[in-house]
Amino acid sequence: MAIVKAEEKPLVSDPSTLTPGQASQLAIYESDLWKKSCRNSAYLCKEIHYNTLAREWRCIWSEEDQKRSLTELQRVLEDVAVPALRRVPGLLGVQRIVCGCKKEFKIICKLGLDAFEDWSGQQFFPEEEMVHRWQAIEGVSKIEVQTFSLEPVFGAGK
Repeated sequence: MAIVKAEEKPLVSDPSTLTPGQASQLAIYESDLWKKSCRNSAYLCKEIHYNTLAREWRCIWSEEDQKRSLTELQRVLEDVAVPALRRVPGLLGVQRIVCGCKKEFKIICKLGLDAFEDWSGQQFFPEEEMVHRWQAIEGVSKIEVQTFSLEPVFGAGK
C-alpha cells in the first residue's frame, strides 16, 4: 500500500500582506499542521494498515431520576472535555456515542499517530479529570478507557 502525500498549497497567497499578529498566528498554525495530515502509518499485520488512533472514555449511566446521570455526563463533556480537547494539537475529531439499550456513554477522540503519541505523553489530558468527574456522578458505573486504531473503510474520509 502506497502512502501518497497530498499536494501542498500555500494558505496565504501573499504573506507580506499580513499584520505581525496574523503572521504569528499563521506560523503557529502551520507548525502543527503536519500533525493533522496523517502521513505516518503502521500495520497490525501485513493486511491491517492504520494511520489514526482513538482514545475512548466510556461508562454506564442509569435510568434513575429521569436519567440524571446521563444529563450530568453530557454536562461534563461540554464543560470539561470540549474546552480542553479544543487545545489538543492534531486532534482530528471527537464523537459522543449514547446507547439507550445498553445505557452506554462514550467519548471517542481521534488523532494521527504522531499527534496521538504526543497526547499520550500528556496522559491524554483531560482524561484524569473526566474519570474523576464521572466517578462523582450518582448512577454512573463501569468507567473504562481504551485505545484502538480507527480507520475508514469507505465513504467520506477514506
